[in-house]
Amino acid sequence: MSQENHFLPPGYTVVPVRTIYLEMRIRPQSEPVAVPPGCAVERWENPGTAEYLELFTAVGGPWGWSGRRIMTEEECRAVIQATTTEIHRLRCAGPVAGFVELDRSVPDQAEIAYFGLLPGFIGKGLGKFLLDWAIRRGWLGKTERVWLHTCQFDHAGALAVYRRAGFSPYAERIEMQPYADEFLGRHRPTGG
Repeated sequence: MSQENHFLPPGYTVVPVRTIYLEMRIRPQSEPVAVPPGCAVERWENPGTAEYLELFTAVGGPWGWSGRRIMTEEECRAVIQATTTEIHRLRCAGPVAGFVELDRSVPDQAEIAYFGLLPGFIGKGLGKFLLDWAIRRGWLGKTERVWLHTCQFDHAGALAVYRRAGFSPYAERIEMQPYADEFLGRHRPTGG
């Protein structure tokens, strides 16, 4: 998550956050993770801003995601409907279970900008499938690098999951990032 605008709405504070960047420079050679029974990934073409933010908040709320929430509606719409942005939803037995947002704005690269499951779907093996699916989707075309980042507020197992999936850390920084005061009240940053 990066601070994508120059102002913060009321109720947000910028705090130092330990962020780890990881990359993959070799296409996966293993067999894809099997699609869980009753599940499918679908492309979400031109999502409405309100509907997108509802899913973004439901998935990212427990981890303090604020990147899209602090944008103006116009800024958010421009990003999520850009031709270089791909948004895909995971559905399991009908309901949406999670989503992946890929950013292809840098030639020959795919950033897994956002990836996550709704709280009720965590711990059911869906994350491993969805991450593998996102990685393989990122490698489509002339991609030479797939990357993502995580931070101290992410799921405790996120870094290990990304490493097992084949990502290697290439940078670690303390960055000033915006978080909702309500979230910070429950999860004070520790500095790493």
